[in-house]
Amino acid sequence: MKKQGKRKKGDLIIILIVLLVGIGAFTPWLMNKLNANEPGNQEELIAVIKRGGKEMERINLYDITEPTHFHYENGIELTIVADHGSIKFLESQCPDQICVNTGLLTKPGDMAVCLPGETIVMIEGSQY
Repeated sequence: MKKQGKRKKGDLIIILIVLLVGIGAFTPWLMNKLNANEPGNQEELIAVIKRGGKEMERINLYDITEPTHFHYENGIELTIVADHGSIKFLESQCPDQICVNTGLLTKPGDMAVCLPGETIVMIEGSQY
């Protein structure tokens, strides 16, 4: 069995460089997450609810302080709930429940659709 000797100076320099590169790559992401949670640093996160091709609601999810329900009865009956930073289909009378099973929408580009209910919920904004 080979006995492990002392680490060479070059080995320590390589380890240090790898650690610094890793920390440098992780730091901007961490700072963005920390700054996004401070009041006044949050950009708009807009949820748009469309039903039958018509825009029904446009909500800044960062302005909501408690759960807000949107209930629609014409056609397929459904309820959408928005909370601070998120929105979701809470319940729907559609048979497949894909919209409800989509879960929370929290970032720009997230979308849930209830085809039988002709309802789309999507998030617009620039905060990733």
